[in-house]
Amino acid sequence: MDPNRSVTGQKPITLKRGQASVFDLIDGNIAAGMALAGAKTVYYVDGNAGSDTGNTGTESWDNAYKTLAVAFAASHADIASGKFGWAARNVILCRGDWFVEDLVLGCQKTDVIGVGSCDGFKGAGVTGNFAFATTTAHGTRFYNMIFRPTAAAAIFTLTSTTVAIEFHNCTFLAAGTLEATCAIDATASSWLVVDGCDFMGAFSGDVIDIGAGSADGTRIVNNTIIGGADNGIVITGVATITDTRRGLIANNFISVADKTIDTRAVSVFDTVGNRLISAEAVGASSYVIDLTYAADNILTGNDIGVRIPSITDITTA
Repeated sequence: MDPNRSVTGQKPITLKRGQASVFDLIDGNIAAGMALAGAKTVYYVDGNAGSDTGNTGTESWDNAYKTLAVAFAASHADIASGKFGWAARNVILCRGDWFVEDLVLGCQKTDVIGVGSCDGFKGAGVTGNFAFATTTAHGTRFYNMIFRPTAAAAIFTLTSTTVAIEFHNCTFLAAGTLEATCAIDATASSWLVVDGCDFMGAFSGDVIDIGAGSADGTRIVNNTIIGGADNGIVITGVATITDTRRGLIANNFISVADKTIDTRAVSVFDTVGNRLISAEAVGASSYVIDLTYAADNILTGNDIGVRIPSITDITTA
């Protein structure tokens, strides 16, 4: 790929010396780099030095917005503005040190990519509780973002108005005065993807909570959950699927005080290859997994370690 190639509809991205391509702008995250390279419109947000009133949010960091709320509204309107945006995606590049936002509006078909560093973390740090429940906002994807709450509530609350929300390589923090009830509370928010994220701290409730309603295509994979004061990944309501679009909980490391995973006894989730540690004894207090749709999960409780489901050797006469 030509490192000087311009983004469609934008001025060429100026790379600093030593940056070989747009991939360097997002710390080598290939998926996010491809999103940036193919974006219809690129917006910039700088929580430290941007301006929502004097800048347009486009062209360069010198013209960055200050808040995600303004950038979300601009991107949402841009996608809806005409036929050239309907099937396109936009990108918001974001950097900042724990700037505070409590977002209630998402944005259609937009990739939000954290760049730079915040307190030594890779990406942008945002403090807030995000309740995407008041508008239709399908297809928002977050990369390299660090989230912590402003109040003892879920960091993200998702409903059926927010479909195909994705989190990649993000960090969710809850500790001390910044304790949250959970990181992601999703109810009927289908096609949710949580991939390669870190969840750290004493979340007082379920770290990831999936409520009743459509869970079509939900994937919770390759994540690390450490320190939860209660449960890890829990399906709290009767989740449903159509056309066998089962959910997947796979290859997660989970160490929490109580239940590591609870898919309900009859589940619409496949549960595969998870490594689990609970402070409770092995049993219903440390896991509930539908064995019909499970393979190669290993749990250590405060008494013994087990494989879920158990393995029986097959013998032949």
